[in-house]
Amino acid sequence: MPPACVFRNNRGNLTRSVCNSLFVGSYQLSKHRLSSITEVALRAFAFVASRPWLAAVLVAIVSTLLAIAGGAARGYPAPTVHDEFSYILGADTFLHGRLANPTHPMWQHFETFHVLQHPTYSSKYPPANSLFIAAGWLLTGRQIGGVWISFAFMCVAVFWMLRAWLGAKPGLAVSLAFASWAAASYWSYTYWGGAVAAGGAALMLGALYRIVEKRGGAGNSVVLGLGLLILGNSRPWEGLLVSIPAALVLGRWLFRDRSSDLRYRLGRVVLPMIVVGAFGLAAMGVYFNAVTGSWHEMPYAVYQHERDASPKLIFQHPAVVKPQTDKTILWFNALEDTTYRNARTVTGRLNYVRQVFSDFFALVIPVGLIIPLFLLPLAARSRRTKFAIVTVVWTIAVMGLSTWFLPHYAAPLVGLILVAFGECLSWLSRLSIGGRRIGRQIAGATVVLWFVIGLGNISFVYASRRRGSTNGPLAWATQRRLIADTLSRGGQKNLVMVRYGGTHRPDAEWVYNGADIDGSSVVWARDMGSAGNAPLVSYFHDRRAWLVQVDGNNGPFQVTPYGAPSP
Repeated sequence: MPPACVFRNNRGNLTRSVCNSLFVGSYQLSKHRLSSITEVALRAFAFVASRPWLAAVLVAIVSTLLAIAGGAARGYPAPTVHDEFSYILGADTFLHGRLANPTHPMWQHFETFHVLQHPTYSSKYPPANSLFIAAGWLLTGRQIGGVWISFAFMCVAVFWMLRAWLGAKPGLAVSLAFASWAAASYWSYTYWGGAVAAGGAALMLGALYRIVEKRGGAGNSVVLGLGLLILGNSRPWEGLLVSIPAALVLGRWLFRDRSSDLRYRLGRVVLPMIVVGAFGLAAMGVYFNAVTGSWHEMPYAVYQHERDASPKLIFQHPAVVKPQTDKTILWFNALEDTTYRNARTVTGRLNYVRQVFSDFFALVIPVGLIIPLFLLPLAARSRRTKFAIVTVVWTIAVMGLSTWFLPHYAAPLVGLILVAFGECLSWLSRLSIGGRRIGRQIAGATVVLWFVIGLGNISFVYASRRRGSTNGPLAWATQRRLIADTLSRGGQKNLVMVRYGGTHRPDAEWVYNGADIDGSSVVWARDMGSAGNAPLVSYFHDRRAWLVQVDGNNGPFQVTPYGAPSP
C-alpha cells in the first residue's frame, strides 16, 4: 500500500482527498506498467530461450558487443605481455598463408621471449588462439577482432553447454550474465585470455552431457571431438586434466549403458570421435613438422629445451639450456628461476590457493554474489553437480603442481563452475517464506544484478580512463605503438634498434616483429653495439635506422637517428 499523502495546511478534506486519489492512481498505474513491462520481458525471454538457434544468435550478438565495449572502455590497449606478441605472430603467420616462417638471416637481433628462431621463426604456443586472432583480423581488419570472435565463441559454447546441463531459460540467463561480467576482465581486450580454451571445454562437456544423458548421436560426438582438439591446441595441460573425468564418465556409459545397442554406441558415438580425432592429430602433426621439423615435437617443447631452464612443474629440476648473452633475457630467466623456487615453498602454494579464489573464481562469478553457493551441499545431490565439483577440485588440485598460475590457465573450468552456480540458483528459487515462494524472484534478481554489475564495471573503467587513472601500466606499450605509427607515415621503411637501460623491466619487451620481417614498415631489433649492429644496418641498407633508448617503463622514450651523437 503506498504511503498516504499528508498536507499540513487548512484547505480541508477535499484537497487531501483529491491529492490522495491522484497519488494512489498514479502509483497503481506505474505499478501496473512496471508489471506489464516485466511480464512482456519475461515472455520475450522465454520465447527466445525456447528456440536454440535464436538464443545462440542473441548470445553471440550480445557477447560481441560486450567484448567491444570492454575493449573500448580501455581504449583498446596495445599488447603488453610477452605471450600476446607471440600469439599475434602466430596469427600473422597464418594470414601470410604459412604454418611457420623461415629463420631470418639476422635472427640474433630478433631474439625475444616465447618466439622460436630455430628451426623456424614461429610462435612457441599451440595454434588455436592464434587461429582465432587470424580469423578476426581477416574479417575486421584489426587484430582485436580476433579477441571479439573468441569471446563470442566462448559465450555461445558456454550457452550451448548450459542449455543441456541447466535447461533452456537458466542456461540462457546465466550465459548472458557471465558474458557481461567477463567482458569487464582482460579476457575481452587482451590476446592471451582464456576464451578459446573455455569455449573448447564447453563444447566438449556440452556434447558429453547430451551423449550420456540424452543419448545424443553422431553430431554430438563430432562436437565432443572438436572440443577436445580445441583444448589440446589452446591449454593442453589443463585441458587434459578436465578431459580425464569426462573420459571416465563416457567410458562408463559406453560399457554399462543398457538403453541402447552396443553397435549403436560404437557406430554413432565412438566412430565419429575416432574420425575427428584422427583428422585433428594428423593436422597437429603437420603443424608440428612445419614448425619444429618433427611430427611429434611441440613448438613449446623445443622452446623449453633451448631457452627456458625453469621447470613448469614444481617437482621438476632446472634444465640445462643454451647459454644466453643478452642481459634482458638473462634477467628474465633469473626472475623465472626465482618464481620457480618460491612456488616450491609452503607460502608459494598458499599464494596459489589465494590466486585461484581471488583471481580466477572472481573472474567467473562476482564475489558479492556467491551467497547462493552456500546451497552447494543441496545442489550436490544431483549427479551433474557432483561431476562438476569433482572435476573442478581435481583439476585445481593437480594444477597446484604447476610453477605458474594465471586466471586463463583454468579457463576450461568456466562451464563447470557456472553449472554448479546455476544449480545453486535453482535450489534458491525454491525458497518459500510464510507460504510465499520468493526464491524465484531472488534467483532472478541475482542473475540480473550479475549482468548489471558487469555493465557497471565496464562503465567504471571507461570513466577511470577518461580521468587518466588507468594509463600508467600501459604507457610504454602505447608509446611503442605511437613510435611505430609515426615512423610508418609516408610509406618509408624503418629499422629501430632498442637499447635497454639499467632500470628497464624485462617483462616490458619491445623487440617483437611480424611474420614477414623484411616486408614490415618498422623492424624492431636488439642493439648489440656498433660492431654487432653493422651487419644488420648493412642488411637493411634501404631503411632509415633509428635508436630508441628504453630506461624505465613510463617514458618518454628518446628516438634518434642511429649513429647520431647522443645529446
